[in-house]
Amino acid sequence: MEPYRNFPRLKLDLDHEACLIIADNGQGKSNVLESISYLSIGKSIRGARDQEVVPHGTGHFDIQSVWDDGCRDRQVRMFYSTAEGKRAFLDGVDLPRLSDLVSLLCTVHFAPEDVSLVLQFASQRRRLLDILLSQACPEYLQGLQRYNRALTQRNHYLRRLAGRRPDPAERRVWGEQLAVPGGAIRRRRLETLVQMTPVFMRCYQTFSTGQEQAGISYRSEPVPLSVEEIPPAELLEQGLLAELEADPFREEQAGHTLCGPHRDSLSFTLAGSPADTYGSQGQLKSLLLSWKMAEARFLEERSGSQPVLLLDDVFSELDETRSRRLVSLTEDFEQVILTAARPPGEEVGDRFQRIEIAE
Repeated sequence: MEPYRNFPRLKLDLDHEACLIIADNGQGKSNVLESISYLSIGKSIRGARDQEVVPHGTGHFDIQSVWDDGCRDRQVRMFYSTAEGKRAFLDGVDLPRLSDLVSLLCTVHFAPEDVSLVLQFASQRRRLLDILLSQACPEYLQGLQRYNRALTQRNHYLRRLAGRRPDPAERRVWGEQLAVPGGAIRRRRLETLVQMTPVFMRCYQTFSTGQEQAGISYRSEPVPLSVEEIPPAELLEQGLLAELEADPFREEQAGHTLCGPHRDSLSFTLAGSPADTYGSQGQLKSLLLSWKMAEARFLEERSGSQPVLLLDDVFSELDETRSRRLVSLTEDFEQVILTAARPPGEEVGDRFQRIEIAE
């Protein structure tokens, strides 16, 4: 990449199956993993705006990579400039849509700051699920884009009312436009959580040595045990439409849509209680790491190939026992990239190729 954030130019050879990037705090090791994620999802995994990752004194960033997709080498490039905007290239060809990049090079990213963000803010937990499903299912991303367009239009309609008495038929049309993609989104989210929850629970058991059981709830209800228990998309559409029509006065007063997939809750539990209320920092980090491992397995099952694991400063706040168990969970993955501020101890072993970088 040249340039990107604090790096005027940086070239790394990451073709070893397990790489450990070592650098002092503030030297940019997190930026390396962020740049890889850019090539996967087309935006900053840390939520930064494109212009915020442009180095000072320049007007652009440029990230390029070559990876083996199992059949042949592929080249992917992400370019952004304040003058031209953002463009993505695959094998030298300019992609017509940035969304065409998603699902080509799948990654799973963990960072310590995600623990407080994800556990504190419901929007961040929904973002976890949406990024995962957008990588796994291109049709989900398309449906999410349709939903967000309909949501923007419906919110504009609600603001235009401004105390005016609404036409019930017109209001229902706006609700139906939102309910159709919304029902499909809820159905796909539940299907995914049904598949992921057992893996998530097993991974957490590995960290906790069986001392407590972790769980996931969606819309304040435990995730169903099987796909057969999930209502069909048509019933979920009808349910969402009923929610949208339940309290029209409150929505009109607020001037925006108060229910739907964009407001649905996704929560983690420990022994049946909310994890964000009762979990220790070590437990919360173990929960999020377990979710990330479940993400990786889900992507592997969906695509037939493993995602790249990007684990940033992953050993901080983990004792040696949990660190060893984390490393054992990564042993089956073909590509793992870890970062650390200092060389870790024996828990890493000799599997990882150690790479030191400096600003």
